[in-house]
Amino acid sequence: MSEIMDKASIGMKFSLASFDFFLLVLSVVAVTAAGNIINDYFDQKVDKINKPERVMVGKKVKRRVAILLHQALNVSGILLSLFVCVRTGYYWPIIIPIFIITILWWYSPILKKKIFIGNLSVAVCTAAVPLWAALFEILVMKDSYGDLLVDATSFFTNLWLWIFALCSFALLLTLIREAVKDMEDMQGDKEGEYQTIPLVFGETKTKRYIYGLMAVFLIAAGLGVSRLSNLNDYIFFGVLILLPALFTMYSIAKASTQKDYRNSSFYLKVMILCGLTMIVIVLR
Repeated sequence: MSEIMDKASIGMKFSLASFDFFLLVLSVVAVTAAGNIINDYFDQKVDKINKPERVMVGKKVKRRVAILLHQALNVSGILLSLFVCVRTGYYWPIIIPIFIITILWWYSPILKKKIFIGNLSVAVCTAAVPLWAALFEILVMKDSYGDLLVDATSFFTNLWLWIFALCSFALLLTLIREAVKDMEDMQGDKEGEYQTIPLVFGETKTKRYIYGLMAVFLIAAGLGVSRLSNLNDYIFFGVLILLPALFTMYSIAKASTQKDYRNSSFYLKVMILCGLTMIVIVLR
């Protein structure tokens, strides 16, 4: 993104104030934490089987306290985002946190019990996060630099393509992670009558599904890197994206027990962290 701004040759800088960006980060953290709490609230029976040592709601935290904390965090998240809306003068992006909060509320009791819909809903919420912050930045940037650019339409189109790529990668990686997590939690999910991909189609077909998503991700990431001219970016792609992805797929291929899938889930998180590092390097 910085590279695109440099090519504009008018000394462009990020327009959203650091304080506003900080508030958006707090808003994302609050909404995410609220989502985790309500998921734990509805999944008490399942979590006692899948991860009994990590059960909090109903054991260490009272159910009523969990609900109140969930609501307080959601309200805080919306108010923080609304405050940024007031400061920037753009109000319609507030629909994103409201959308995420609504989806996460219905995830465990309804959406997770429908094949693929649960995974997709979580992936869409994750993909909406970079869009959440980018909307404010781009809207403010249009006000600041729109009249100064020779070809503003082309510039902002390229910017939106970068944001779309980031959201797409977040969507794909979350779908992969949710599928691996479903294989890790099969025993408890079966008791909870969840219609997850491995419970409906089996482990073998679920692994093929994961390989397919991973292939799409690697091809898309490779094509994105091919648009860059810096040799170092190719090296970073190989070290931070390709190698972690191949190791993760190997781990998933060999996995057969809950512990194996838990390890694969950890490797996937490391891969995602490496991917975020790659994004920081590319957009530096």
